[in-house]
Amino acid sequence: MKTQIKINSFLIFFISAQLIFSQKEIVNTNSYTYVKSNLEFLASDELEGREFGSRGEKLASLFISEELEKYGVKPFGDNGTYFQNFNIVVESFEEGANLAFQFEDSSKIIYENGTDIIFFSRSLPSEKSANKIFNIVFVGYGIESEEDNYNSYKDVDVNGKVILYLVGTPKKDGKEILSESSVRKFKRSNAKSKIAKEKGAVAMISIADDELLSYWEFIRQMGKSKNFFLEQEIISEDQKDIPSLVLNENAAKSILVNEKYNFEFLKNNLENPITFELNAKVKLNYKVSSETKIARNVIGIIEGNNPKLQNEFVAIGAHYDHEGIKGNQVYNGADDNGSGTVTILETARKLAQSKNNERPVLIIFHTGEEKGLKGAEYLTSHNNFIDKIISYINIDMVGRESEDSIYCIGASKLSKELGNLVEEANENSSKFYLNYKFDDPNDPNRFYYRSDHIHYAEKGIPIAFFYDYMNEDYHKPTDDVEKINFVKIVKMVNLLENLTNRISNLDHKFKID
Repeated sequence: MKTQIKINSFLIFFISAQLIFSQKEIVNTNSYTYVKSNLEFLASDELEGREFGSRGEKLASLFISEELEKYGVKPFGDNGTYFQNFNIVVESFEEGANLAFQFEDSSKIIYENGTDIIFFSRSLPSEKSANKIFNIVFVGYGIESEEDNYNSYKDVDVNGKVILYLVGTPKKDGKEILSESSVRKFKRSNAKSKIAKEKGAVAMISIADDELLSYWEFIRQMGKSKNFFLEQEIISEDQKDIPSLVLNENAAKSILVNEKYNFEFLKNNLENPITFELNAKVKLNYKVSSETKIARNVIGIIEGNNPKLQNEFVAIGAHYDHEGIKGNQVYNGADDNGSGTVTILETARKLAQSKNNERPVLIIFHTGEEKGLKGAEYLTSHNNFIDKIISYINIDMVGRESEDSIYCIGASKLSKELGNLVEEANENSSKFYLNYKFDDPNDPNRFYYRSDHIHYAEKGIPIAFFYDYMNEDYHKPTDDVEKINFVKIVKMVNLLENLTNRISNLDHKFKID
């Protein structure tokens, strides 16, 4: 018995020693030094959060290009540079936007944007409805559904008026009364907006439900934030949406206090549609500012060894932008996506040093991911090499959570062969536990559609996306370099280098399933 205890103790000591030695081996590599020093700069306050089109983005792009040049990675951007420059249009509501309710006794209540009312800014509206007084019509939930024989607009004219409606869908005893497909459709505000606009409404004011109120601070920030568009996305005034605002309970109670129905009644008794015109009128005071800026992707290339494969590119990439400065706080984005950026940089350094790739390897750093994948959208539509890319590997947040596991998304979606190659590369390098949870088509997060790789996949290019699923500091000013696990990033570098070389040296292109 004592002998068995001694043997078990020895085994535990031996295994622990091996793990410690393995970790120290990683820590002592050049890669650890490179990723740490690179990230400490990219995620520093001096880069001002690297917002799309900002000075911080430019500084980051210059740093990345200088590192690529040091590593021997050649420029592959415009006119012999590392940069692909493009114009973006930045729009926002000017300071002072407000909503003024005017009552029968000539009294007024004015709510500033970002207080008890919020202007939705995801799609900035036309200014046709600005600074004018309008009548208000309450239209229940603002739903029209032939399938359910439910019509919030029956016997009411909203042409040239502002509609007031409830967020969500009607219920009876807490249960939905519309079909499942209608509930899905009308939980999205754009479905209600489309109907209102078709009926001639000039603006929409919604009353928040409990779920929306739980996100009030986030929505408030969105209402005061900027919108970023590629030049080709800019539409005419006639094509723009009508203004859309949301009220919290305080504002809703105030405007309904002397009306036909008060707030409490409307919130709790709308199984059937109710419509009425308010005595109060409303004036929307706002102006949209617009500014054109220059943004840039960064692109380098490591030439391949086989002259016959020079028109087949293996691409690896990450987005290097983040959230910028909000209020007086810098959002440094150490994990999102400083970790992915330094992973790509270090993988590029090692690939350029070893020169084992038969096919050329594109090293791509997208901007504008945080503003709707704008950089990837532009790059995949404006180049002469997209048809030559045989695969794209995307790295977005890989420096947090468990050191021994990583989420892998989409690797087998277009080509099972790529999925198998990911498994082989991992087994021969970092031996992560590869978690495929987010490949479930019913997963509500839909991560497959939410990072730069989707623009490559939409062009039929097999992709793999590596991600750590860090939530604690996601899009918060607390996503700082002190919380990064550099050993995990080095392990990601080792996996990516192994995988990139394997793809580069295949004797065929991937079979598309």
